[in-house]
Amino acid sequence: LYQQCWEVQKKTLGEDHPATLSTLNSVACALIRQERYSQAEVLFRNCWEVRKKTLGEDHPDTLKALNGMAVAVDGQGNHDKAVELLQGCWEDMKKKLGEEHPHSLECLYDLANALKNQGNHSKAEKLQRDCCELSEKKLGINHPETLKYKKHLDLMITNTN
Repeated sequence: LYQQCWEVQKKTLGEDHPATLSTLNSVACALIRQERYSQAEVLFRNCWEVRKKTLGEDHPDTLKALNGMAVAVDGQGNHDKAVELLQGCWEDMKKKLGEEHPHSLECLYDLANALKNQGNHSKAEKLQRDCCELSEKKLGINHPETLKYKKHLDLMITNTN
């Protein structure tokens, strides 16, 4: 359905229109959920490149596309590149949105996951703990995102021991 919507928007609004890019981002996210990482990377990269030109490199929507692209890269097993991209994205999100913003927290969560996949378990666990603490502070202890981050931390600790 997202794919069909994106095709119609490209024809009617143009490829660079914010609504078209938002739908493109949604298509790429759906591909991530289906573990179709190489296809998702292409779409996220396209979205990121256009948003860099139209919105600027540090715009939150540009950074969200970069974050998604890094997750797709990580899913393909290129953990070093994913960590590099996510570290830069995390720093930019902290500057632009603050470290407690939900987009920043999601980026930190993804960075911790990429570090775990890279084999850097101690740093991954530390960042995941930071993510949990920041999320509790901003969103509350029972917020679904906070609970997701805590579950991921528990799994990280369990799988490391």
